[in-house]
Amino acid sequence: MASRSEEDLCCPVCQDVFTDPVVLSCSHSFCRECLKSWWREKPATECPVCKKRSSKLNPPCNLVLENLSPAYECFCLCSFVNFINK
Repeated sequence: MASRSEEDLCCPVCQDVFTDPVVLSCSHSFCRECLKSWWREKPATECPVCKKRSSKLNPPCNLVLENLSPAYECFCLCSFVNFINK
């Protein structure tokens, strides 16, 4: 099971580390493509987590997550390599 900090760096739709993260007005974040995909399958542009309706079809980038995600991926890769080399 992922720790809370790992969950915070993962998209709730794809369950992977954020790629091109965007933030909705409800403060939930998603990968841009995950959100677009979700919205294509739904009649309304709502948050996949809380179902609050989004007023923006093109939500802004979540700069904090965008800057953290590559560092987290690097940390995971380094941890994996260290585990394999033991």
